[in-house]
Amino acid sequence: MATPIRIDETLLSRLCPARPETGHKGTFGRLLIYAGSTGMGGAAVMAAGSALRSGAGLVYVLTPKDVLTPLLIRCPEALGIPLPEEKESSSPLVPMSAGLGRLMPPAPSEKENWFSSILSDKQAVLMGPGLQTERKDVLTNLPFAIENAPHLVLDAGALTVLSKYPEMMDLLKMRREKGLSPAVLTPHLGEFKRLLPAWEEGDFSAAGAFAVEYGVMLVLKSNETNLFTSSGKWYSNPVRNSGLAKGGSGDVLSGLLSGLLAQGMNEEDAAVSAVGIHSLAAKLCREKLGARAMLPTDLWTYFGACFQRLQWEEGITS
Repeated sequence: MATPIRIDETLLSRLCPARPETGHKGTFGRLLIYAGSTGMGGAAVMAAGSALRSGAGLVYVLTPKDVLTPLLIRCPEALGIPLPEEKESSSPLVPMSAGLGRLMPPAPSEKENWFSSILSDKQAVLMGPGLQTERKDVLTNLPFAIENAPHLVLDAGALTVLSKYPEMMDLLKMRREKGLSPAVLTPHLGEFKRLLPAWEEGDFSAAGAFAVEYGVMLVLKSNETNLFTSSGKWYSNPVRNSGLAKGGSGDVLSGLLSGLLAQGMNEEDAAVSAVGIHSLAAKLCREKLGARAMLPTDLWTYFGACFQRLQWEEGITS
């Protein structure tokens, strides 16, 4: 592979998205975050808080009812949508594809597909942080999101489902055929190993080939994050910061990334910007609080300083 493009402040300053002063909340995008579960509600909070700080206009969070109250206390700007109660079902599991014979819940009929109406007016969807992966709604709605969401970020629980049901990976390729933008996958090294079991850590050629084969934007998270585009480009963010080695850092990244997509950025620019800004915010946070004490929920309080430093505030036009 070619030498990676280094993500630095000069590059990030050129990616500033437009923000007209005459805009309203609809102008800056409607984002749906499908996240959280009992005991993992914080993932939904962190993704939503980060997306709101990214500049997105409306952030909807689809999550279990018991997560809604703490979510809205921490993020009153978010719009909560309760997931339907999961009911025991006698519906048999059916093969998703005859060739592989994996068992999946049967797809809902158009009348039953409540998720379709929720998705219909959203510019971007983030699915995965803190999700309970065996919920029937997750297993049926993930394929629907892959096939229909205009812009899509898959993280955490959604990646776990993909690794368990590899047939869904073929749906990622179909997005190209339908004229949809590439899905963005944000695995850490362990999650990527589950998606591509033959992969050896450090084999960036194989990671890049994966992104091209499946037509995705791959954000491979580690102490040095590498990004691979569906067209074969490679970006690297070689900035190490052990303060990010805490649960929730990835939720903040995926929320920021999906918020930028909702505002109209393309997948490549949004992913590069999110990784760079997340890293810069962590640097500023570490300088203030130290690597041991800093928390993922501290990061978005530094986004404003990052936007100013990168001259993104100058992108506000009358």
